[in-house]
Amino acid sequence: MGRLKSGITLASVVMLAGCAEPDEYAMSRKDAYDKLMTAKIESSGTGPFFRLETTIDGNGGSEVIYDASGSMAHHACTMKLTELAADNTKVAVICEGGGAGDGAAAGMAHHMIRNRVIELVDATLTSRPFDPQRAEGSTAYRWPNDGVDGSVGTAAKNALKMEADIKRDIAEAEQDSQSREIEPASEFVDPASGSEQSFE
Repeated sequence: MGRLKSGITLASVVMLAGCAEPDEYAMSRKDAYDKLMTAKIESSGTGPFFRLETTIDGNGGSEVIYDASGSMAHHACTMKLTELAADNTKVAVICEGGGAGDGAAAGMAHHMIRNRVIELVDATLTSRPFDPQRAEGSTAYRWPNDGVDGSVGTAAKNALKMEADIKRDIAEAEQDSQSREIEPASEFVDPASGSEQSFE
C-alpha cells in the first residue's frame, strides 16, 4: 500500500512538472490571436469590465487590446502574445487606466480588473464561458504578477498619506489667507501734491 501511494505521488509530481505555465496555451499564436479578437465581452454587472462598453482592437498578430470606458472609468488591457513553439503561446496581460473614485485604492482596483481580464483570456482560449467567481482571482493567482501593489495595507497607507496631504494644503491655504489679511496698507506718492498717501 505504501509503495502504491509513493508511486501515485511520484506520478503526480511528474505530471505537474510537465504541465504548461498558467499563462501558456497549447495553440499557435495566430489561433490565440484570432480567439482573443473574437472574444465575447458582455456589458453587465458580472461582465469582465462590469457595465463599461468595450471595444476590441489588435495589431494583426501579437497584441490584442480590450478598451473599456464609461462616464466615470476607463480601462485598457493589452494581451501580448509570444510564440514559444508552433503550438505553444504565452500571454501577458497589461492593464492601464482606472476609475474616478479609485483614489487610495487604485492598486486594488487595478488588480480587480486585471484578474477579471485574465479570467476572460483563460475562458476564451480554453473555449469555456467566462466565470464571474473565477474572475475574483482564482484563475489569476498563479499568473505572474505585473508589479502593481494592490494590497489592503498599501491602500490604507495611501489613504493616510492623502489625508495628510489634504490637511497640509488646507493649513497652508489658511496661513496664506491670514498673511494677506494683516499686510500693511500700501502707500504711494501723489504726483500732484508731492505727498504720500495711504489706503487703509
